[in-house]
Amino acid sequence: MYPPNFEHVRATSLDEALKLLSSRDDSAPLAGGQSLIPLLKLRAVSYGLLVDISRLSELRYARYGEVVELGALTRHFELEESPCPFLRQVASRIGDVQIRSLGTLGGSLAHADPFGDWPAAMLALGGVVKIIGPGGRREVEAEKFFKGAYSTALERGELVAGVAFKCPQRGAYVKFSRRHNDFALAAVAVTGEVKEGRVFNVKIAALGAADRPVRLRKAEAVLEGAPLRPEVIDEAVEAARREANPPSDFRASAEYRRHLIGVALRRALGRL
Repeated sequence: MYPPNFEHVRATSLDEALKLLSSRDDSAPLAGGQSLIPLLKLRAVSYGLLVDISRLSELRYARYGEVVELGALTRHFELEESPCPFLRQVASRIGDVQIRSLGTLGGSLAHADPFGDWPAAMLALGGVVKIIGPGGRREVEAEKFFKGAYSTALERGELVAGVAFKCPQRGAYVKFSRRHNDFALAAVAVTGEVKEGRVFNVKIAALGAADRPVRLRKAEAVLEGAPLRPEVIDEAVEAARREANPPSDFRASAEYRRHLIGVALRRALGRL
């Protein structure tokens, strides 16, 4: 299927991109296009102007230090060899080679697919999303950035500029999908620190537990400061299943997703 007609403009600077996006109500940014182009072909969305930001050097960077800073145009495949092990786990589970070669971190976050990998990862990392727009720059905590399915805190004319977070001491990402590396039926991302067999600063984010990626705080409370013993893990798994409110669709029932979330959390905790 062919997309509706649209005008394509390749921005040569960040300022130009922001001006173009603010100039029309029917404009949208285009980075890797791995989410936007399929939606256009399906006629699920329609835009009169696509502002190509794929060559903007201001949005392409990766800085690893006490705080990790990644630009919006960081591509998935680049994170498959990241110095941060947790990022490598997540990146390797995204789509196929083509998608990982073209798709971008910022595009994934802005698209906010309720079963997207990076949104869950950012929640588990306690990350901050950096936003730039006509009104200047601002930062939004990942948990406040995702408002619902395909809905974010981005306002008209704004772009995701990048993200910032600390690479966790320990982390695990477990994902279930119908086909290898397809969209998740359910997934769990866990980060934390393990000291003398006990887990601290634990964060658990789940896909398939709501209409957006969500933190499972009741399961986190069970684990915080506790030893990673079988009975503690069992209690955390049950808390996660009770806390989850999964959707039902043609791919999986709510009950099946609830079961998978428990299995994914158990496996993730076993990898910390």
